[in-house]
Amino acid sequence: MEQAIKQIADDFGQPVEELLSVVLDNMCQSQNVVGLDALAACEELSIQGCGIASLDNFPNLQALRKLLLADNRIGGGLENLAKLTNLEELSIGGNKIASLDELKPLEGLKLTAIDLEGCPCADGSDTYRQALFAMFPTLIFLDGTDVDGNERLIDDDDDEDEEEEEDFDDDDDEDEDDFDDEDDDDEDDEDEDDQVAGLSAGIDDFGSDDDDEDDDEDLGTANLVGPPMDDDEDEDDFEGGEDPESEDFDDEEDEDDDDEEEAPAKKARVD
Repeated sequence: MEQAIKQIADDFGQPVEELLSVVLDNMCQSQNVVGLDALAACEELSIQGCGIASLDNFPNLQALRKLLLADNRIGGGLENLAKLTNLEELSIGGNKIASLDELKPLEGLKLTAIDLEGCPCADGSDTYRQALFAMFPTLIFLDGTDVDGNERLIDDDDDEDEEEEEDFDDDDDEDEDDFDDEDDDDEDDEDEDDQVAGLSAGIDDFGSDDDDEDDDEDLGTANLVGPPMDDDEDEDDFEGGEDPESEDFDDEEDEDDDDEEEAPAKKARVD
């Protein structure tokens, strides 16, 4: 047994003293329990089908909660297990326990599950069941069924733990979803702010473009018309511009008069 335990410790990469669960089923053959003293932290120990006939000198493993000794050759000596004060489950089915009196030394333990199926004392009668439920007030399951005969589901504790883990995971997923939703909302708000800012900037640019276009139109008009002139200068230029033409027109009229005067004179000399 000791060698098998060391092999298990090596496989798990842990010291023997830190092993929480040890399964030695059919791994070794020994009439006596030996080599278990180092399992100080062990909570679950299974030594099934190992040929054990005596429980003498069974170590005081205070951390042990579950002990499986089925399919051995145990006929008595259960008093050696009375010191396991934290033991909750005991399986000794398939052994040679012939009388329920063999279990009386264990009445001080708070056992919740006992399996005697396959032992001579386990006839399955109402008397048998009533006697054991009376002997152990904390007993919930006897030979795999409760006091009402309902079968125990395998790995009930594991299922409960898995359900708790699933609930915890669901809570985490919901929190993550809520957090993601908040992030999305924040991003949407930021996008809306950016859109509003962009729209405002566009409006400002559009107004600036209009102002620039108005300035360009004013500048073009100014270049086309020219700089403004004073009214006095315009009148002087207009009057000054009229004088040469008037003088030329007067000169032409004088010349015409002279020509007309000269014409009768020439006619008179001809006559």
